Amino acid sequence: MGTRVLGRVAAAGVLVAVALSMTGCKKLLALKKKSADAGVAAATTTATPQDDADEALQEKLDEYIKCVNTLGSPIHQSRQRYLSFVPRSGPTGRETNADLYRLPVGATAKCTAGITRAKPTPPADPKLEGAGEEYAQAAAEIDKLMAEMDTYYELRLFRNDKWAKGKAMHPQLMAAWERFSKADKDLHDTLDGITKPLSQRVLARIEREDGKKFRYGRKKVLITARELIEASDPVGEDDDVDPNLYTASYTELEKALDELIAYGTLHKPELSGTDNPAFPLAASNYDQFVREAGDFKKAAKDYWRCLQDAPAKAKTPSGKIDLDKLGNCSGAPAWKTADKVVSEYNVFIRTSNAHQFP
Repeated sequence: MGTRVLGRVAAAGVLVAVALSMTGCKKLLALKKKSADAGVAAATTTATPQDDADEALQEKLDEYIKCVNTLGSPIHQSRQRYLSFVPRSGPTGRETNADLYRLPVGATAKCTAGITRAKPTPPADPKLEGAGEEYAQAAAEIDKLMAEMDTYYELRLFRNDKWAKGKAMHPQLMAAWERFSKADKDLHDTLDGITKPLSQRVLARIEREDGKKFRYGRKKVLITARELIEASDPVGEDDDVDPNLYTASYTELEKALDELIAYGTLHKPELSGTDNPAFPLAASNYDQFVREAGDFKKAAKDYWRCLQDAPAKAKTPSGKIDLDKLGNCSGAPAWKTADKVVSEYNVFIRTSNAHQFP
């Protein structure tokens, strides 16, 4: 109990991958210009007005993305932790323990500062800016309450006041968590509406400039991985999993990864060129990317089997699956199988971000 900090990134982590993919485009353009200036043969690249707009847009998005990656899942899991001890209606006074998680000191202030910096950055987007401001304010409110109540539970002060403060603060906590949940979903939805089309434009730009080679394959794997992790770990109050959406997303990831590996098998020497921004580590970085993507795919397939074998009691009227009623998967609790997908995804994205190869 006490000042624990959760590190689960969940679906938001994919947004980091989108951000860095744009940086990869700019690095490649700069390298080709340098090669051309040096008299080295280089492919002609002409940035369109849309390309320039997308790069400006990405600069603006970065701060919003950092916020959701840092704060979203820890705040949701703090609520989940709290409600594992306390009824939704509030403490009865008979509880012998309670707990919740605390965010890192300064995390919400950093988010607020970042969103404040991003707001005047072009292009203007009132919907995004409004969603970001509400997200930062909601996060700051629940952060303050969680820090206060964590101290109360850590020191077991409820023994002294017979749960008086716990009962009085419960409605405030629940209201603040509810506010944050709505703000979190709104910002996720807003970012999805921007970054998903953006990622497809980036993919098309890569194909236009470079063909369906390593950069294209890498980006396609990242896009399909994002779709899969979102299908496995829905954001918002309705966190039941749609098995049909999950199956379709898994199939697309498997196809994208197979295509990248097939290309790599025939063309891996291309990664050894001195004009590669990742030279001389490109080949080994590619191997790490493929390996971690494979580990993510394996965890995702285990979860897919779990969903396919879901008992009737776990299926909702809409056809989705309630993870809390799923029981065990291959002898382990279903939630562990689901968390393994998120864990492997996070490792994959960190590997991708730190080990560029195309």
